[in-house]
Amino acid sequence: MGTAAWVCFDCQTAVRRNTAFDGDVPCPNCGSPGCYLGYKIPVPPKSKSREWTALRDQLARERMQRDLASDVSTVRARHAIEQEIARLEALPANEGRTKAIRLLQRRLSGSNA
Repeated sequence: MGTAAWVCFDCQTAVRRNTAFDGDVPCPNCGSPGCYLGYKIPVPPKSKSREWTALRDQLARERMQRDLASDVSTVRARHAIEQEIARLEALPANEGRTKAIRLLQRRLSGSNA
């Protein structure tokens, strides 16, 4: 097994742990929780503050892209459920279809998807 890095951007320090480690890694200097980088992203030297800033910005952009993709996925799932409800409501009513519509409406109101 390899080692993964957790970094503190305030102190510009890195801590390495076994990749099987499952928890928060505090910064050895300030004690704040470290940001998980993994084992593939290189950690810049402490003296290169411009590289640390670039790394922080890159991680923020990636996090925003993941959040946006998650939001888009949620909206698409809701839309698919709404379309299925509309399709079922357009058909003649029967007991099974009514039950399916109720279940789909419950999914819409009870969760994000």
